[in-house]
Amino acid sequence: MIAVSRTLSLDRPLDQLTPDELQHAAGAIVRWAFAQHETLSSQSVGNTAEPAELKPLLDLPAPDRPIPFEDIFRCFNNHVAGHALRLNHPRFLAFVPGAPSFPSILGDWLTAAANFFGGVWLEAAGPTQVELTVINWFKDWLGFPPSAEGLLTSGGSEANLTALVVARDAVPPEERSRHVLYVGEQRHWSIDRAARIVGLLPQQICVIPGADDVCTHADALMDAIAADREAGLLPWAFVANAGATNTGSVDPLDELAEVCQREKLWLHVDAAYGWAAILTDEGKQKLRGIERADSITFDPHKWFAQTFEAGGLLVRRGGVLADSFAMRPDYLQDTAPEHDEINVADRGVALTRRFRALKIWLSVQMLGLDWYRDLAERCLRLAEYAEVKLREAGFEIVHPRQLSIVCFRWVPDDPEKADEVNRRIVHELLEGGQAFLSSTMLFGKVTLRICFINWRTTTADVDQVIALMRAVVTDGQVESTFLTSSPPLQGRGPG
Repeated sequence: MIAVSRTLSLDRPLDQLTPDELQHAAGAIVRWAFAQHETLSSQSVGNTAEPAELKPLLDLPAPDRPIPFEDIFRCFNNHVAGHALRLNHPRFLAFVPGAPSFPSILGDWLTAAANFFGGVWLEAAGPTQVELTVINWFKDWLGFPPSAEGLLTSGGSEANLTALVVARDAVPPEERSRHVLYVGEQRHWSIDRAARIVGLLPQQICVIPGADDVCTHADALMDAIAADREAGLLPWAFVANAGATNTGSVDPLDELAEVCQREKLWLHVDAAYGWAAILTDEGKQKLRGIERADSITFDPHKWFAQTFEAGGLLVRRGGVLADSFAMRPDYLQDTAPEHDEINVADRGVALTRRFRALKIWLSVQMLGLDWYRDLAERCLRLAEYAEVKLREAGFEIVHPRQLSIVCFRWVPDDPEKADEVNRRIVHELLEGGQAFLSSTMLFGKVTLRICFINWRTTTADVDQVIALMRAVVTDGQVESTFLTSSPPLQGRGPG
């Protein structure tokens, strides 16, 4: 006989909150989300905090009894949201930010509410077909054939890993100890991590020196391949950049595809950031040759106005994803696909998958593809504008605009202090709360970079950021004009 607590009934569902209580909480969250959407430009770019500050506020024991929603939400607003950076802020121009459209947010809400399991056709025929449709859109935009396949991932790191697994599995296991993976200096670090996961040793990764434009060119790749073949190694794969995180640079994909085809190397193009440029005339020219790749990583949560997480992978040859990942244990025997059915879980590392495609499918239809074309185009033009204004303001352009990224620095009267000054610009902007840029190392120098992918950002924001930086190098600091980083909890009833 099963022992059951006297207060626990098994003949009805477990009690939760009442419908009125749930609607009250949902209304407060909706009002908060719309307040963020409408007022973000006038808010602080956000705040960070020391662990010692947050631990006593948030590292508390789990409560045995319910806490009023107002108290929980106030804690979220003050201590969680109040100590985070707003990546979708129009003057958050660091790293590669995320700036979702509101239709994408709606799609994420609907995804969470429906809670469909997006792994197998049996449980999610409709959601699976939506994901296949979205993948077909990306195949069309990036020039892949209808026979290609793909899936949506958590992000570019998972997509890059998946691509290298498939590329590895295309060759006999006994040859893998002599494999060489070729990468450029400007590669994303997730490539190195993926290489380690698939079993490559450090000496099996060959870094091709970048030219003056920091790109990898065909002659340098051919020289490395020839040297490795002479040494008895097996050139295996090359990872090209289509929008490097550091600089926005795009490798000459067409000429590199020619080398890879002739030398029988798997060509993977990491276009996590830069793929969206293909929607513009400039981008089509810049990314010419991407359609010749064996696999492509793309991230809609970057330059396609989607909420985190939304990455993706395309593979030219159909069937190879399932060859690497499909398994059918006894407890999943009922999920075996029939006829033309697809189990997306058979194409990647995750079995449990949320309905990743819904927000993309919903937002593209609500806004139309022309909106996304305009988004890509305006970001290219904003970067172009920023480069001109930075030069006029006396900044040194370390690397000219590539796609929507510009790399620059301030060189003071004493050049020996340049690295220190540029680090201080990053610090002071964040402390002031009005903007945030990130730095990197380029040509051995601390370099600032500015990245445009946000539909909110305007030329006025660019002008303001440049003025703030000039204030740092002339006055030494930026005065904050913000008291809070997020709007307070508003209202108490369902909205």
